[in-house]
Amino acid sequence: MSKLKTITGAIGIAFIMAVTAPVAAAQVLVVDSAKVFVDSKAGKDLTAKVKTIGKSMETELTPEKTALETEKNALVAKTQGKTREQVQADTALVAQTQAYVRKQNTFLAKADKRARELAATERTALTKFAQAMRAAAEKVKASQNGKIVLDKSNVYIMDASEDITSAVIAELDKTTPTITVTRISLPDQPQTAAKQ
Repeated sequence: MSKLKTITGAIGIAFIMAVTAPVAAAQVLVVDSAKVFVDSKAGKDLTAKVKTIGKSMETELTPEKTALETEKNALVAKTQGKTREQVQADTALVAQTQAYVRKQNTFLAKADKRARELAATERTALTKFAQAMRAAAEKVKASQNGKIVLDKSNVYIMDASEDITSAVIAELDKTTPTITVTRISLPDQPQTAAKQ
């Protein structure tokens, strides 16, 4: 029985050695892509530009939003003290309320479109950032004779000497300190729901 355990143990060890030998031979490097985004010049630049575009979109919507709030407050004041029947009997007030609802629906559709445009703008910029980060990581990998680069979020345990995050940030800062961020404009969609 002990001979069987010894043979089984030897086979197990041989199997582990066979499986881990190729991994040990290939140098595995690790990069914290989230840290690269937060700490690199390009990541900071992208974040600031997207934030500026978002604020610009918000500023564009503010006058219409303020006008709607004013109109809503005026309608509330006109209906105060009136019963539902009295409000429904006032055809001018009903027409004003319906017009307000149409304007509000149009505004909500516009605000939704701006949110989708901002998301598309950010996605496009993040794709450019990812390409630049990949090029920086490739260069660092080559300089350290690495074979594989993994994202730190996918690594359970690692030796700190395999972390190339700082080197990738330095390379990215040197080669791509800024990212071009262009505001995306989406086509208008039919307003069938707002007309109903």
